[in-house]
Parts: sequence; C-alpha cells; structure tokens
Amino acid sequence: MYASFSCSPSKRWFHCAVALFCVIVCVGLSTVRDYGMSWDEPFRFKGGDSKLAYYQALFSGEAVNPSKDNYPGVFDLPLALAHECLPNLGTRSEKGHVWSFCFGLLGLLAAWRLTARIGGERAGFWALLLLVTVPRYYGHMFFNPKDIPLAATYLLGLWALVELFSKLPRPPWCAVLWVGCAAGLAMSARIAGLLILGYFALFVFLYLCVKYVAALRTERTVTRAEVVKDLGYWSIRGATSGVVALLVLSVFWPAIHTNPVERMEQTVATVQSYGWGGVVLMDGHFWQASDLPFYYIPYWLLYTIPESVLILIGLSLLFGGMSLLRYRRTGQWPSASELWPRLLLVFAVLFPLCYLLWKDPVLYDGMRHFLFVVPPMVCVAALGLEWMLRRAKAAGRQLLSVGLQGGVGLASLVVIIEMVSLHPYQYVYFNHISGGLPAAYMRDETDYWGVSHQEAAEWLNQYVEAIDPAGGRVFKVHQRYTRWMLQEALDPNRFEMWQSREGADFFVSITRFNLHSSYPEAKLLHVVERQGVPLCFIYTLSDEDPK
Repeated sequence: MYASFSCSPSKRWFHCAVALFCVIVCVGLSTVRDYGMSWDEPFRFKGGDSKLAYYQALFSGEAVNPSKDNYPGVFDLPLALAHECLPNLGTRSEKGHVWSFCFGLLGLLAAWRLTARIGGERAGFWALLLLVTVPRYYGHMFFNPKDIPLAATYLLGLWALVELFSKLPRPPWCAVLWVGCAAGLAMSARIAGLLILGYFALFVFLYLCVKYVAALRTERTVTRAEVVKDLGYWSIRGATSGVVALLVLSVFWPAIHTNPVERMEQTVATVQSYGWGGVVLMDGHFWQASDLPFYYIPYWLLYTIPESVLILIGLSLLFGGMSLLRYRRTGQWPSASELWPRLLLVFAVLFPLCYLLWKDPVLYDGMRHFLFVVPPMVCVAALGLEWMLRRAKAAGRQLLSVGLQGGVGLASLVVIIEMVSLHPYQYVYFNHISGGLPAAYMRDETDYWGVSHQEAAEWLNQYVEAIDPAGGRVFKVHQRYTRWMLQEALDPNRFEMWQSREGADFFVSITRFNLHSSYPEAKLLHVVERQGVPLCFIYTLSDEDPK
C-alpha cells in the first residue's frame, strides 16, 4: 500500500521558483560567452590588480601604500585573484562575465526570497519571474562590473533588514550580524551601499517613535529608564552591524586601511560631484551630462521597464496608500513586524530616486546609475500582485485570480520573446510605450557600452579569412571610440589597431555620439543590428581591392 501525500500550494510555488531559478542558471551559463566586453571592464581589471598587488606586498612583508581607487573591490579583487590563479581558464573578460552573472543571480535570489518572506512563496515566484524578464537587468547581468554588483548586494541588504524587522521587537543576533555582512558587501560594491546602514538607523528610530507615541495615546507612562534601555539595546546592535560592515568593506577596499572615515567622506563627495563632461542622447537631443532635463530619471524608467511591471508598481503604491489611510481611519494598525518590512521596501525604491532628482548629479548611460532600484521595484510589484490575488480570493472571484496571473504570465512571455530577439543585447530594450527599439534609434542611447563590438569583430575575422585565406596580410582597424572592446575579439594575428584614419583598412563604430557617421566617404561593409536597428557599423576605408 502506497502512502499518499499532498503538496501545499506554498510548496508548489516554492518548487516552481526553484525550477525557474535552475532554468535561469542553465540559460545564463550556456550564453554567457555571447556577451562582448563592456567599456568599464578594463578599469575594474586595473582596480583589481592594484588591490591584489597591495595584499601580495602586505603578506610578503613589504611596506606598501594602498591605492586611492574610489571603487571598492567586491567585484574587482576576487576576479583578479581568480585570474591570477587560473590564467589559462578563458580571458579575464570571460571570467568577469561569469562573475557578473553570479552577482545577477544573487540579485534574483534576493528578490525571490525577500518577497517570499513578506508575501509568501507565490509572491516570491512572481518577483523572480518579473525581475528576470526586466531586459535591462538581465542584459546587464553578464557584463556590468559596477551596477549589477550594487543592485544585487543592495537587495541583499534589504533582505537582511526585512528579516530583522520581521522579528521585532527583539530580533536575534544572527539577523543583526546578517545586516552588517550584507551592508558591508553592498558598500564593497559601491559606496552607495552605505544606504543599508542608513535605513537600519532610520527605521529603528521611527519604530521607537511610533512605539512611544502609541504608549502615550493609551495613557501609559514612558519612563526614562525604558527609553534608555531601548536606546542602549538598539545602539549596541546598530554599532555591531556597523563594525561588521566596516570589517567586510576593509577586506575589499584597501584604500580605507589608513583612514577609513576620511577616505569614505572623500569618495562620497567625489561620487556626488563626478565631473564627466560628455553628452547624453535622450529624447532626440544631445544633452550635457551636467545639465540634464528634470525628467531624465522618470523618462528612462517609463521607457525601459516592461509595461506589466510599471502597471503593477502603480497599483501597488495606490493600494498601499489606501491601506495606510484605512489603518489610520480605523486605528487598527498591523504589527510593526508586518508593516515595517513593507514600508522599508517602498522607501528603498523612492528615497534614492527622490534624492537623485533633488541633487541633480551627473548621470549618463541611460538608467545605469539607478539600476539598483529596479530589483526592489519589482519586489513591490510582485507584492501588489499578491495583494490583489488575496483580495480576489477573499471576494470569491477565483476566475479573476486566474486571469490576473495569466495576464502577468502572458506579458512576461511577450517580453521573453523580445529578449530572445535582442540577444545578447537585452540591455538596449525599450518597451512599447516608448515605441520599442526601432523608435529609440537616434533618439536615445542604445549600445552605449559597445557590447556589439564582439559581434563586429567576429564578422571581421571571418571576412578577412574569406578575402585573404593565405593569411599573408595584417589589416589595420581604425576607431574613434575606445578600442579594447573590439580588440578583445579580433584575431591578433590578422589585425592591428590603427590610430589614424590614413592607412587604415577598416573603420568600426557604434552609434554613440554619432561617431559612425565620421567618414561619409567610407564604404559600408556590414552592420550589427537587432530588430532592424543598427548597433555597430563596419566600413572599408581602403580604395584598393582588399584582396
């Protein structure tokens, strides 16, 4: 006789999420080589080398001074160490892409488990699916050494804070230590990770204020001893998290070994007033990065986030605001352990965006600098969907629940089909509100990081083999933009990079800054394109027969 068992809905959703996560891992590992080198990678390679050299000298007993790199090295240092130990296991860029993919997976995992912690396993599944079908996030997962590590560790920090605040009023020490470790990793990605500790302090302060106000409203006396005890309790835990975060940061950022406070202050000041002097193509105009229109941030969010996610975020904020008004009207507030994680998540989305709008810093490269708010945005969207599903069930409208999930699933499938058509340039995605990628051509930045140079180089490799199979000639390639992305994939035995236009055989250019139109007399050989939109051009500059 066989034992019968049933699987609860919660476990079924968990198993679905596990299966989806495994599919993402398999697809990512099988396609990671398709992504070309991005513009910032060599700078991070140098940063990793300088940090590794510092530790090598330190452990050998030599007197060294840490580098003044403004970027912490949670991405750079492990990659440099891996390349040092395994120099023949692919190029450094290939290792970096796998490492970047690992951070992307960490962000997906954090989105899944954070949302499940607040809204249950069904909400966690939808958060995972919605985030992986945000093409801008998925595309950056494979080559962005700066913003994907921050996005992942920022969400990891939020997950740690959600766990801590879910166990109010007396969270265990393991939750406190987790916050410290997560904050340290986030700060080790970019100094903006300091926000995690700021959120910790702010929401503890608000929690105590609400606690005392509620006590006074019930005419309970709040004694000085109680306040001192609470402040001592949370100060010890906050200080512990801060110390742990600083210890983690110090491993990945040797620059703070001499004077951590001064170095961090200098870095924050540098980041806030970074003086990039380039221009940004947006809304059909070239804008100075230091003088962007006020709608820069909402423009990029509205045009690059899938419509289904935008709708769910709007509904989530609407229903969340209505719930707060209802709580205030009835006086029946949920417990702090239930309310605080939700408020934290929404605040972690809105505060950075509002701060950027207020400070008006130098921004460029589309939405790259605020990519880290996209994962918590998706978590908010998934929780809004879960709220609607629960309301539909409570109202006995099972068909509505099925329709909502079917609609979101279908919308995700449509985005997946578009991601396949863009592969491996998912990061240039524009939604249908914007008119899609074809409408964005020459209106907005597309392949600003030059990832399409790899495909252009592969085409050139095949082209010269066809016109010169004997291999007796070395061809000269001219570029007006940075060269390393193309050079990485060119056959070094057949090509050399050429500084001047004179004497060059080929000219290769992406569309950024309209550099592809630098030589109108050049003959077009090939265009790397997706959805009919050019991303990279290959021209011949020689008047002679290339054979």
